[in-house]
Amino acid sequence: MPTVVAFETEGGAVLAADRLVVDNHTVSSKRAERLAAFDDCGAAAVADPDQFRRELDGKRRAYETDHGENPGIEPFTRMATDAAGTVGTDAAVAARDDEGRARVRAVYADGSVIEDSPVALGTGAELAFGRLEAGVPGELDEAAAFAREVIEGVGERDTRTGGEADVWTLANE
Repeated sequence: MPTVVAFETEGGAVLAADRLVVDNHTVSSKRAERLAAFDDCGAAAVADPDQFRRELDGKRRAYETDHGENPGIEPFTRMATDAAGTVGTDAAVAARDDEGRARVRAVYADGSVIEDSPVALGTGAELAFGRLEAGVPGELDEAAAFAREVIEGVGERDTRTGGEADVWTLANE
């Protein structure tokens, strides 16, 4: 199981995830794309990221058709929670609130949601929390580099987390 982190900074929000896939104690891929970015909302799934992305994108497109815009954090969180339940995975999501501030949420396959930042999911969550709770940079560019370092650091200590990370950011308006 990979590691996914998400957190809010003074400048916006950051999502990061490694690319490793381990099946039955064997690495089956080092190229999984766990991040799903849809303009001004994004998500990162721990398991089955392709199916999660398809489920979430379908819900997001329907919302966009009905409302003429991408969803904010509350509707996007509901969509991601539904997708996570369908797929059976946990995920982190990011989108803007009504004031234009980028927010993150953790959504779980059982339907629960945690609104606190930072978020860390997967086998390296405990290791990642240690770094994240010590403080994150306020500037978005620095925060993105920090998120990459967190995932890479976890990858050195957790055999189910890869050492390469994808990072996505969402600036506050």
